[in-house]
Amino acid sequence: MNTETTSTNDPDGTIPVEIAREWADNWRTYLSTSSSEFIARSFLIPIIDFQNIMLYNPDAEAVRAFIGLESATDPLTAKLMLVPVENGQEVLVKAIVGGGLGDSQSNVYDFTKACPPECPVTVGDTLDA
Repeated sequence: MNTETTSTNDPDGTIPVEIAREWADNWRTYLSTSSSEFIARSFLIPIIDFQNIMLYNPDAEAVRAFIGLESATDPLTAKLMLVPVENGQEVLVKAIVGGGLGDSQSNVYDFTKACPPECPVTVGDTLDA
């Protein structure tokens, strides 16, 4: 992930909502225009995503995962975006604690890496066999 796209006010692991929407739209475009199969077998998700989801969303009852693409025509740019759900609603942005009126931060998490293309070598028993 390009950390330059993350605001300094946003928790580690988040991406701007606008980029999340673009990636999700790219995935839908890919599905509607491509005859090739989706090739990602798994996603590696850093623990910081889960830690910050729990830290900043203590009332969340679930997390919704969205598939997205950084590039609408390249399935190797697949992303898995995580959005906390509170009271049945996706919480895309959160108010900044101590911020001014209207100040908010992204609440969409993604530092994921799709396999392929980034498949770490695993030792022992794995589901990726």
